[in-house]
Amino acid sequence: FNTYIYRVLKETHPEIGITKKSMGIMNDFVVDMMDKLASEAKHDLHIRGKEKTLREWHLNTATRLVLPGELREHGVNEGTKAIHKFNSHKKKK
Repeated sequence: FNTYIYRVLKETHPEIGITKKSMGIMNDFVVDMMDKLASEAKHDLHIRGKEKTLREWHLNTATRLVLPGELREHGVNEGTKAIHKFNSHKKKK
């Protein structure tokens, strides 16, 4: 995720850099968070029964359960925005 972390840093704070060690820490944090979200979504999938495909709402629920406060709201909003953008692009083709 290093490339994406760097892009977000430059979009939000273009004048700030990041060391390799700090980038490694941020990368580990993102990987850990993705693992927690995926595990929670998978758990939700198994609780609900017959389905075998993760859907948007599984990850939405996982985000609400794993992330705290304002980060949760941003995660849900940005995820919903990304799904809508994906679906609208898919319909154009």
